[in-house]
Amino acid sequence: MDTIIDTNILIRFFIRDNEAQYQKSYRLIKKIEKGEIKGLISLLVVNETVWVLQHYYELKREIFIPKLLQLFALKNIKIMEVEKARVVVILTTIEKSSLDFTDAYLLQVANKRKIASFNHDLSK
Repeated sequence: MDTIIDTNILIRFFIRDNEAQYQKSYRLIKKIEKGEIKGLISLLVVNETVWVLQHYYELKREIFIPKLLQLFALKNIKIMEVEKARVVVILTTIEKSSLDFTDAYLLQVANKRKIASFNHDLSK
C-alpha cells in the first residue's frame, strides 16, 4: 500500500520532541524499511521539512541533511513529483552551499535554460 507522508511525520521522526508521535512515525518508517508499505513524499514536504528543521528548530544543515539522505536511500521511499536522485542532488547541494531548497531545485531542473531571479547565484 502507498502512504503519503506529511511534514509533521518527518519532523517528529527527526526531532523526537513528542514521544507518542515519534513512536508512530518510527513504526511507519520501519514498515517502509521492511517493504510492508511504500512511503510517498511530496517535494513540497521535503522543502517544508528542510525549512522547519533549519529555521524553527535552528539545526545546521550538516546535522539534518545526512539524516534526510539516509531516509531517502530507502528503496520504498519515493518522491512524488521528481526522480529521487534529483532530490538527493538538491539536498547535497544545499548542505554544501548557502542556497535554499527552492533555488537548488531551480538550478537542478533548469538544464540549459536561464533562470530569471534577483538572486545573483541563480541569474548567472
